[in-house]
Amino acid sequence: MRNPRHIALALAIVVIWGVNFVAIGYALDGFPPILLAALRFALTGLAAFFIPRPKEVRWYWAAGISAFMFFGQYVLLFTGMAHGMPEGLSSLVLQCQAPFTVLAAALLLGERTAVRQLLGIAAAVAGLVVIGAGRGGSVPLGSLLLVIAAGASWALGSISNRKAGAANGFALMVWASLYAAPPLALASLLIDGPHRIGESLTHLRLGPVLSLLYVVGLSTFVGLGAWVALMSKYPASTVAPYTLGVPPIGMVAAAVVNGERMNGLELAGAAVVLLGLVAIVWPRRAPSPTASAPTAKVEENIAAAV
Repeated sequence: MRNPRHIALALAIVVIWGVNFVAIGYALDGFPPILLAALRFALTGLAAFFIPRPKEVRWYWAAGISAFMFFGQYVLLFTGMAHGMPEGLSSLVLQCQAPFTVLAAALLLGERTAVRQLLGIAAAVAGLVVIGAGRGGSVPLGSLLLVIAAGASWALGSISNRKAGAANGFALMVWASLYAAPPLALASLLIDGPHRIGESLTHLRLGPVLSLLYVVGLSTFVGLGAWVALMSKYPASTVAPYTLGVPPIGMVAAAVVNGERMNGLELAGAAVVLLGLVAIVWPRRAPSPTASAPTAKVEENIAAAV
């Protein structure tokens, strides 16, 4: 990627997505977690009135995206964050979707995994273990596991996204959001409960509402829309490494806004995770024309996870 405007756009996306975790934290102060997910995708799905449905996509792949990338990921992520998982740490741990995506591609699609990627997966897992140990009980283990499970759900949604083969990825995102909204609303009714839903909707506060609008407007429409545009212009292996900047931005934003701090063991674990992610997604220097297609597909799966 040599176009300065495109590089600036990719960096802007990284900042938007990093700050997004702080916005989620503020939104959770005013909305229960599953209701927040339902509102996010209901508002995103409204764009379906203006964007044609991608008819080339089979319904079950769209359902897979809705179920895993939207419903599963955000129910787990928002619930984990609502029950003690800090915003900055969440931005890092959620990137476990990268090794999960590689493993899912190998198991479900029969794609080969390079030794470098296997080492990256091992490093990322080891880093998460170190982070878990470094928490020292300050964050509930269940909350940490929920965010890790959110990364696994995101990975399965990425496989569905790859198999969908949509000509217009933005349109697919909008319509999959529309499909995800009703089951999220039902889950919110059953789990959050009518009382919490009614209280949050009748006692709206400016901070949570603005944070919800940030998640929908900037993170989804601007961030994801720009990402889809870049993915259509450049190889996945060129664009994907930019996502490695999301966790540092998320940690810095959480530190500046909320005073979130990480101890030495957590910082060491974070560094190991980032090194593992670099090994997983960083493109090879000079792939030969006869290089096997499965390796390239694995890299595309990682990028699709964004």
